[in-house]
Amino acid sequence: MIFYFSATGNSEWIAKRIAEALGDKAADMMKVDPESFAFCEEDYLGIVFPVYWYAAPEAVLEFSKKLKPNNAFTFAVCTFSNVTGNTLEHFSENAFELKSGFGVSMPDNYPISEVIYDTEETTLAKLKAAPARVDEIIVRLKAREEGVFDPFKAGENPEELTASMPSVFKDDHCYTKPFYVEKDLCISCGICEALCPADAILIADGYPVWVKEKCYQCMACINRCPAEAIQYGEYSKGRYRYYLEKYLPKVD
Repeated sequence: MIFYFSATGNSEWIAKRIAEALGDKAADMMKVDPESFAFCEEDYLGIVFPVYWYAAPEAVLEFSKKLKPNNAFTFAVCTFSNVTGNTLEHFSENAFELKSGFGVSMPDNYPISEVIYDTEETTLAKLKAAPARVDEIIVRLKAREEGVFDPFKAGENPEELTASMPSVFKDDHCYTKPFYVEKDLCISCGICEALCPADAILIADGYPVWVKEKCYQCMACINRCPAEAIQYGEYSKGRYRYYLEKYLPKVD
């Protein structure tokens, strides 16, 4: 079984591609009960997720802690726009032990930071390169290679940054207060409410309202809003926005 956490499609696409190649199934971890699954030595147990500030998202770790691998072949694939840090090692220490792990470079979907790592050009380049990278990972998974940890690009000081940055992200950068909707643009489609994995959005009088102090900062609401009506303070205005389906038709 391959579980994924995906706000804008990267991890979902990879999980489904791997599952199909392995003759397995892929599931959105936010829609299933981890304690309802049983595994044995013949099974695959894979987790596919984006890197958030040098580690797996909090929701991914909380879900994965409830799984019982029971000697299944465990692996993780993390998607990243810049670097991975020690994400795979951190996952093994805080969820369950991995037998192998990999990284795949995918487009940035975080339009509220000072630095945006991707443009239209680099987005297309990453998407064109991704299938070959995923196919390489599939070959290794089919061979059940153990002890293979290939994050692709750990970056500088990965151990130090993975140890320090996730708590900074959770404590200082996950507040919903800066979110707001431009009502003259909003089409009241409800997509943001349906997609929010933290259940932090409710539609009230036709417009989204953020009802929790914090969320996962997955950026699904901003990037998938068809009218680009959702903003985060002044950070997101006019910024590059990404979700996979928007770009796939442009990839040969």
